[in-house]
Amino acid sequence: MENISLILSDLDGTLFRNDKSISDFSKQVIAEAQKKGVMFGISTARARVNALKFLDGINPDIMISNGGGMVTFRGTKIYSCEFSVEEIRTLIDATFEICGKDAVISVDNETGLFSNSKDELGDKFWTYNDFSDFRETCMKMCIETFDKEKVTEIASSIGVDKIDFLPFSDIPWYKLSKKEATKEKAIEALCTHLKMPPSKIVAFGDDFNDIGMLKLCGKGIAMENAIDEVRQIADEICLSNENDGVAKWIAEKLLENCTKM
Repeated sequence: MENISLILSDLDGTLFRNDKSISDFSKQVIAEAQKKGVMFGISTARARVNALKFLDGINPDIMISNGGGMVTFRGTKIYSCEFSVEEIRTLIDATFEICGKDAVISVDNETGLFSNSKDELGDKFWTYNDFSDFRETCMKMCIETFDKEKVTEIASSIGVDKIDFLPFSDIPWYKLSKKEATKEKAIEALCTHLKMPPSKIVAFGDDFNDIGMLKLCGKGIAMENAIDEVRQIADEICLSNENDGVAKWIAEKLLENCTKM
């Protein structure tokens, strides 16, 4: 494992415990790895403005956020891919037409998160918007539905070949983003910027949108609580998110052997 230069971790179901907390043990292990010269990064579907609210005690070198729509390296944006104002407007209109006027939608971009749900949205920190005249670029759009056929029809409003769309395993939602706004595309852009091959990255994940990331990186680790599709493609399986699987794997497999880049 001496060739690992970067650790990338998903948040929900991975680094986060079920209550969205990060244990003190995990924070200590991550800090120790960084002290030894190994970079640490977050790779999450959450918007950057949302994810940062949960990282008290962790100072990531890299943030892949918005499902791959944006990459920052030590605070500087190095990659961004988003729907244009016209594209997101078309997708929103198509959603209301296909799923009905009561369809629940969320979108996010570099500055905020927006939803037309008036229900309590917990930790997501949404700003309410009825989307009747929404005019902003967005990196990701989510629709509350299990219906893949409807989502495919919505995506076709701007071209299915332009969109990456996946369900979430734990909630009845679909995520839509540009084809170039995935975790694996973001990692490719990061590697180009750092002049570093993906083989030097170990990545941790649990859900559908982590599959490409785990396949691309030198070592792809599935959480014990990961869905079967992730477990099947992973190089290894670590302990669950509730049992600090990411930190314990780093402590046992990496800290004794890591070297500086």
